[in-house]
Amino acid sequence: MEITIQDLMDHCGVKFGTSGARGLAEDMTDFVCYAYTCGFLQYLKAVGNIKPGKTEVAIAGDLRPSTDRIMQAVRRAAEHMGYSALNCGKIPSPAVTLYGIVHQIPAIMVTGSHIPADRNGIKFNQCFGEILKQDEVGIRGQSITIDEALFGDTMQFS
Repeated sequence: MEITIQDLMDHCGVKFGTSGARGLAEDMTDFVCYAYTCGFLQYLKAVGNIKPGKTEVAIAGDLRPSTDRIMQAVRRAAEHMGYSALNCGKIPSPAVTLYGIVHQIPAIMVTGSHIPADRNGIKFNQCFGEILKQDEVGIRGQSITIDEALFGDTMQFS
C-alpha cells in the first residue's frame, strides 16, 4: 500500500502538535505510528539531515499505558527503514533529544507530555534538535509504501 502521510493524517485523527504527532491512544494504531515514523525518517534522508554512515535511531518513552506498544511500532519502522533502534528506556524527553544531538542521530520520544493519559504522542527529533513547522510540512508530503500484511484488521501488528 502506498500512502502519503498527509492522507493518513486526514483520516486517522492523529495530527501534528508540539514537535510531532498527537492523538487519542486508540487512534495511534501500530499502522499509524509505523507510517509516521517511516515518513519522518524518509524525510530526514531526503533533506540530508541524517549524517552519512549513521545507522541508529534513539527511541525512548514515558510511563503511559500505551507507550510500550507505540515504542514497538516506532522500533519496527526504524528497522524497516534500515536503521538500528536504540532503546533508551523510559526517560524524560530532553534526555533522548540530547542523546540524539550528541551522537548526531535521529531521536524519537513517545510521550503525551502534558495531555491526558488517554492520549499519547511521538516527538520527532532531527540530529540537531526538534522538528520545526517547515519539517512537519515535509513529513506530511512523504509518500511511503507499507506492507499491509504486517497488520491485522485493527491496524495493530499481526
